[in-house]
Amino acid sequence: MENLGTPLLDRAPKAINWYAVVSSQESIVPYMMDNGLLKKEMTCTHCASDMNLCKRKDISDSLQWKCPACLLTSSIRRSSIFEKSKLPLRKLMELVYYFGIDLQIYEVEKLSDISHVSVIEWFDQSGYEHLIEIDESLFGKKRKYHRGTGKQDTWVFGMVEKGSRKVILQIVEKRDRKTLLPIIQENVAEGAHINSDCWAAYNTLEKEGFVHKTVNHSKEFKAQDGTCTNEIEGIWGLAKLKIKSMKGVRHERIGDILNEFCYRYRYGFSNGDVFHKFLKDIAIFNEKK
Repeated sequence: MENLGTPLLDRAPKAINWYAVVSSQESIVPYMMDNGLLKKEMTCTHCASDMNLCKRKDISDSLQWKCPACLLTSSIRRSSIFEKSKLPLRKLMELVYYFGIDLQIYEVEKLSDISHVSVIEWFDQSGYEHLIEIDESLFGKKRKYHRGTGKQDTWVFGMVEKGSRKVILQIVEKRDRKTLLPIIQENVAEGAHINSDCWAAYNTLEKEGFVHKTVNHSKEFKAQDGTCTNEIEGIWGLAKLKIKSMKGVRHERIGDILNEFCYRYRYGFSNGDVFHKFLKDIAIFNEKK
């Protein structure tokens, strides 16, 4: 795991030495209790006596509540948001810390050795929304809001999940509701939050079970409530720059190039990051053969 003093974490509250907080079990529990993350007092559910905090070397938390009257024991996580988690308290404090300084999911995964599933579960529990930005863009001559024709014009529909860098770019013949809605339904979980512009094809997303917010790009880049599509708009620029740099790309190759772009965007544009991820994927593919 990278040191908690890494420059990426300069957003941390300066008055708190976070590395000292998570460096030992002895420092974590008092801190969590002092800040209301764990209960300082506990009542026995069996006899209603006040429980005592006792040391236990054979459990991960090293401490537990014990009733002096009936000897009933209870986890120090009882009645807390951490009650059902199997992660060590040190890892949980890392997640609290990262969430508090507004790191994205992919940043948390890079900084910690916490599994992707555990990170997602925590961010879900902490109120992190599955926010998807969607848009369409023309790869060719014609502009989105103007008419025109051209044999090399290619419409691409894009979706990106905020925080995870998961992106899908798919060539489409049309950009009407009949074409785009099935793609959304196939790739986006019902109930997810979707941001888009005011394109008519998206008008029924609320009826289809999504939380849908729009921004009117003819008036503003960001709506007053904060709704925007900045990430997918930025992706269009990067994807087009990729294709432009290749010079003379045949129309039928655009789909493959976009697939490669999505892979690189998801796992980082650093050649080292992509290289190591690609090696792992090859190994996984070989195991399945």
